[in-house]
Amino acid sequence: MRHLLLTAAALLATTPALAQTRPQTGPFPLNSVTDRVHAGPQGDELRPSTKALQQTLTELQQLQLQTKQAHWNVSGTLFHPLHELLQEHYEGVAKYADEIAERLQGIGVSSDGRAETIVRTSRIPEFPGGFVDDARVIRWFAEYYRVTSDELAQGIKATEEKDPTTSNLLQEVQHAIDKYQWQMRAMIQSTPTDPNTGADLNGGRQVAPAGRPSAPVN
Repeated sequence: MRHLLLTAAALLATTPALAQTRPQTGPFPLNSVTDRVHAGPQGDELRPSTKALQQTLTELQQLQLQTKQAHWNVSGTLFHPLHELLQEHYEGVAKYADEIAERLQGIGVSSDGRAETIVRTSRIPEFPGGFVDDARVIRWFAEYYRVTSDELAQGIKATEEKDPTTSNLLQEVQHAIDKYQWQMRAMIQSTPTDPNTGADLNGGRQVAPAGRPSAPVN
């Protein structure tokens, strides 16, 4: 009996945990197409829209998480205005995430909002843990709102011909994200009378390089 128990234990030790019982949950993302009549692009023309909408959904969900993390933990002189601003951004991002997910459904594709999909496919990193100083919050969101905007621009271009409705929605989202990026960037925008490097918020260390606005473009 002891020999049989030892043999069974050895077999369990060499078998991947839960290999027989854990369902496969991939791939990430997983976007299924309905087998019923649906609106929007059809067949292979559905791929660019699905890719653009799903990646946007992933990034917006990631931004939802990170704006709340920063909203709670921002610290420093600009705590209150950033605390309030990040709440506004969170609500706006959440609204657009829902609209993007519903556009996927509207063209006959399932929306993938799983945590594992966000972790595996988002191009936006996790916001730092703990208390975070206001200068770092400004710099982080100015950078990653720009990353999101660039991704949206790619999706807009990829869908504008075959799926203008999706392209227009992505433009609307990009408009909001660009506004959020400006609202962060403006806090460290150089002017003719103040370089606004953010050093006053960051223990004397510059957040942005010293500079001056460029000459008018017109």
